Amino acid sequence: MSIMQDFEEARKIIGPEKYDAIEKYLDEVCPKSNYDKYNKELNSMLDYSTDEWLKQKKELEEKYGIIFLSDVIYKPEEWEKYEAWYNEKSKTYIIELWENNADRNDGFGQIKEDDIKDLGQAIKKAKEIFETTECVSVEVQRYIDREPLYFRDKVNEKYFHIEENLIQEEELDEPESWQRKE
Repeated sequence: MSIMQDFEEARKIIGPEKYDAIEKYLDEVCPKSNYDKYNKELNSMLDYSTDEWLKQKKELEEKYGIIFLSDVIYKPEEWEKYEAWYNEKSKTYIIELWENNADRNDGFGQIKEDDIKDLGQAIKKAKEIFETTECVSVEVQRYIDREPLYFRDKVNEKYFHIEENLIQEEELDEPESWQRKE
């Protein structure tokens, strides 16, 4: 079995959402800049003997805190760290806003608030941001998969609150206090 088939099998076993979140985990625990430094130093050692190169590679991995997808999947201690991170982050929310329709259409949102642990608090903050800024829309999303859980839009005057256990969005009547004043 090839390594790609191994990873595909792991994805089936773990589940797509949890498997796909490993990339976010790796970005957090080992930023891209660490990988860049690691690769630069590693590439400077191409003329080393195989044994020396492998020794230096291991030292560089420790120096830069390099963790690979295979480490998370196959090493129990790394999997435990990932599980703890995942359990924490799956209950974490972010607030994204868009200043104008073009930004919204082009996917150029700004993360205004992150690492909020309570959905109610996240929605409350999103409402405050929406009412006190000139943004055209605001959204509360789960950190892990960026699934929208609350959405407010000035352009279409839509208000959605999506319960975490529902598959379909549920459009609600907009409260009077939120209606645009003419």
